Formats: sequence, structure tokens, C-alpha cells
Amino acid sequence: MFNKILVAYDGSETAKIALNKAIELKQIFVESELVVAHVFQVSNLVLNDAVITGPAVIQTELYQAAEELIDEVKQLISNLSKTSATLLDGGAPARVILDYAEAHHFDLIIVGSRGFGTFKEILLGSVSSEIVHHAQIPVLVVK
Repeated sequence: MFNKILVAYDGSETAKIALNKAIELKQIFVESELVVAHVFQVSNLVLNDAVITGPAVIQTELYQAAEELIDEVKQLISNLSKTSATLLDGGAPARVILDYAEAHHFDLIIVGSRGFGTFKEILLGSVSSEIVHHAQIPVLVVK
């Protein structure tokens, strides 16, 4: 039924539950491919028309933390065939996930209902909500 499954993962509790659900599905759809993706976000501050990027040392530490998160996921899925974890660079997480899903022909996206969002996401809608509203493929939102 599902040949390529993409899990949007940010390390939050609901993302961990979503990953566990994806692992359960992978055990049912043994021949399906499972990819876990984390979107690395550059830490910026927006003031009027100015965008201020955090110091390089902080950006490096954030990137290293994102790589460690992906390494943890790789260990969790290492006993399953046709699985991988990838770190996607930059941009709004929902848009990056949607673009990746389309470019790589996934047929299911699994996402936690709430993740580690910013204040902006609280005001404008969560990543999971944006994925649900804009995806061209089925989306499983896990609570």
C-alpha cells in the first residue's frame, strides 16, 4: 500500500511517537522504504526588514545537535531494512518536508501533531497543520 514513507522528525515527544508509529507500519509494509527527515533551521531574528543571523559558533552548535539527532534516529531504525535518516538544510520546515516528499516521490508523510515550534508557528499554524493542508499525498498526524 505505501512504498515510500517519510517521517518529519524534530526530536519532540510527538515526533518520537510518530517515528514509533512509522516503525510499526514499516514492520507491516516490509518492502516499503522508510526515511526519517529532520530540517535544520538557521537561527535568525527578524526585525522589520532586517534579518539577523546568530553567531557562527551558535549556528555550528545547532548544526552539530541536528546531526546528533539524526545519528540517534539511525540507531533506532538500524535493525530495519530499507531505512535511512537525513538532515535537510534550511527553510521553513513544512515547506522543506513537502518539497522533499514531492521530489523523492513519497506516498505517505508521518508527522507528530506538535513539535518544537517557534512563537511564529503558534501564531501562523503548526508545521503539521501546514503539511496536512498542502500535501498532495496522505498525511498521518500522530498525537
